[in-house]
Amino acid sequence: MILSAFFSSIQKYFSCLLIFCRYPLILGLMFLGTTSCRFDAYPTLLAKDGVVDVQTVDFSGETINLTGKWEFYWNEFLDPKGNSPEHKSYLSVGVPWFSQENEDGEEYPSFGFGTYRLTVILPNSDSNEEPFALSVPALHSAYKIFVNGELVAENGTTSTTQEFHRPSFHTKIIPLMVVSNKLDLVIHISNFSHKYAGIHGLIRLGKLQNIIHIWNVNFTMSWIIMIFMTFLAIYHALVFFINRSEKNALRMSFVYLGILILSSTLMETRILYNLLSDEFSIPLFRFSRIGFVLVLYFGGYIVLNMPQMRFFKRMLIFLKIYALIFLFVVMFTPVSHLADISFCFEILSGAFVILGLLSVSLALYFHRKESRLYFFSLLLAIIGGLIDILLIANPTFGYRPLGLVSLYLFIFPQTLGVTFGLVRVYKRSESLSKELYKRKEALEKKVKARTLELEKANRWKANFVSLISHDLRSPLNSVNQILDVIDFSFSETTAEEKKKFLEICKTGVTQSLRMLEQLLDVSRFDAFGTKLIQSQFCVNELLNEIIESVEPLATLKGIRIQKETPIQAEIIADRTLIGEVFKNILTNSIKYSYLNSEVWIGLSYKGKWLSVEIRDRGLGMSEEQIHRLTGEETIKSLPGTAGERGTGLGLQLCNNILEAHFGKLRIKSVLGVGSSFEISLSKSTKSVLLVDDSGNFRSDLAEVMRRNQWIVIEAGNGEEALSHLSRITPSLIITDLHMPGMNGISLIHEWEGRRHTNQKIPIILISSDAPLSGGDKFLEEEGLETIVSAYLSKMYKAEDLCQQIESILE
Repeated sequence: MILSAFFSSIQKYFSCLLIFCRYPLILGLMFLGTTSCRFDAYPTLLAKDGVVDVQTVDFSGETINLTGKWEFYWNEFLDPKGNSPEHKSYLSVGVPWFSQENEDGEEYPSFGFGTYRLTVILPNSDSNEEPFALSVPALHSAYKIFVNGELVAENGTTSTTQEFHRPSFHTKIIPLMVVSNKLDLVIHISNFSHKYAGIHGLIRLGKLQNIIHIWNVNFTMSWIIMIFMTFLAIYHALVFFINRSEKNALRMSFVYLGILILSSTLMETRILYNLLSDEFSIPLFRFSRIGFVLVLYFGGYIVLNMPQMRFFKRMLIFLKIYALIFLFVVMFTPVSHLADISFCFEILSGAFVILGLLSVSLALYFHRKESRLYFFSLLLAIIGGLIDILLIANPTFGYRPLGLVSLYLFIFPQTLGVTFGLVRVYKRSESLSKELYKRKEALEKKVKARTLELEKANRWKANFVSLISHDLRSPLNSVNQILDVIDFSFSETTAEEKKKFLEICKTGVTQSLRMLEQLLDVSRFDAFGTKLIQSQFCVNELLNEIIESVEPLATLKGIRIQKETPIQAEIIADRTLIGEVFKNILTNSIKYSYLNSEVWIGLSYKGKWLSVEIRDRGLGMSEEQIHRLTGEETIKSLPGTAGERGTGLGLQLCNNILEAHFGKLRIKSVLGVGSSFEISLSKSTKSVLLVDDSGNFRSDLAEVMRRNQWIVIEAGNGEEALSHLSRITPSLIITDLHMPGMNGISLIHEWEGRRHTNQKIPIILISSDAPLSGGDKFLEEEGLETIVSAYLSKMYKAEDLCQQIESILE
């Protein structure tokens, strides 16, 4: 109990912290991104034929990149104090030598050794001026630097053979004690451990203080980024710990861990290499590739899983195999082959990047959650990577490559997405608590309202039974008395009198039968409303049947029935009960029409409604009569124009049926002229079968869906749902997981076994046990991922749940 309260308080505090910090977090990410990916343009004077003249450069506030064509001697370590040989070759720096060709058009191999040489002509300076310095990145993969014949720095152990070669990836600042305006720079480099060989980065020349300042800025930013990556990795792990359904948060934690490893080993400052000795160079090289594998696998898993398509789920299997093989290669391949093999794997990884872009593009097309965020962030990352390739291949542009910022462009938006998602979850939890309290109050009000409805229904039925018993007793008593008369004086009664008596008896029995039919119709109504048996049917056909059934009544009074139905209309409703409404109103129109007049029937669409209008020319009604007819008060039926009698309950019965269908009945009448009855029914055929044993939840969700133009067919259990499905094929099935008797899963499997091939209906499973997000795992465990579209929680408000359902169907 204490632990539960403790973790609950931590979660509440963490939620408040997230809400408070979300905007500073955005600003912080923007600041880091713009600082890290700035295009630092340094003055670039290209060396030509191994000479660069920098006399015009103002070194008081600037540094320059030593790029261009340097002298290059393959498989030679020149004497730094001697002159250059007569036969010279030139090579571009800033680009690995393996990607360049010699005079014979042959590419240099990655493994080997050579000498770079550059003559720098400096501006005239006083002896009291601040000394110059070189900022030297990691030169692959061991080197010695000589300035004017003197050794000023070395990294690792240079050698002409692999046996004695020792790599090192430290970065250095080298102060220069220059006594003349000429700088003779000689660099011996050997490489037997890395694919990228030679002067791969940019060597910077400037005044010592300027070089130190640039170093400090880069070093500080590297540490800030690494600390921030550590924070984000822990943060996403905590998100997963607090909300276990957020598995993408855990995957993002591993992605950030991979980015942290890459940042510490591959950024310009080479933090980990500078902290550790040269003995750790190869282990750190392997370690950096482990970071690459983490980013590739967990980042790829997130984007490939977004469209929820079988093809990409199969690609996830290939990604897992590929990542495991890559990891095995990184860990156990000998150094002599490690560079080439890992380079091939890195190039092949581009296929998964393209596949990931295709995946998020399809997710965006299908409107998957957060697909837009992932699409644009991945697109930005790919664009950043292409810019990097361009800048690395052309160092003479004088701009720094984006480096790992391309990955930041991808992962930072995901962090925002996860953060805001978590904030939404906690806000939703808070709103759910309030909603539960509101529902409790609403339930109490509903109980009171239902009690009043029960009392009203009981009074209505009591009045109905009382009226029926009175009206049934009168004709039956008359029939009984007439039969007594015939029995008493049968021999004395003439044939004409007998025929007259029999007609009276027949009329009484017919009236009694009509009353009994209405009584059976009313029995379809219980204390909680109407039990509808819905199906999709043609209204035109139903009207034709009703007109045919009342035609004899109209003929007896000389009434013509005119029909104007220019449209073919289909609706979803209880065909029998809607037929009763049409028949009752049409019978009343005939009953109260003048002899030899006409009754007009029209069918049309009015906005979202299907309108059936019945007009007569007869007695008409006053406003007071209309008000009494549409009210709850039981009234006595008035005789028709030919003396016809009724029960007075017909229109009340029609109103109840239409209310159950969420339809409307409008009455217009002029006393002595006639009446018009307009029946409005929803024309929507967008239907949903809602299956849930909780009447309160079912009615709340049904009400919201009806407001969104859904025809809702309700069922309290699986058996009742299957009964509906035998008559109608709805547009959607929503079923509760836990129900007495046949539960939701059993219903789904039963329906899958019964349905025809062309009866593929989207199914949504709901449950109070379902997580607020991430219900796909449950569907996969039950083998329903290809059958059920979603597994949603009933803890959402009915409006939110309906919105989620409609977004899934889109």
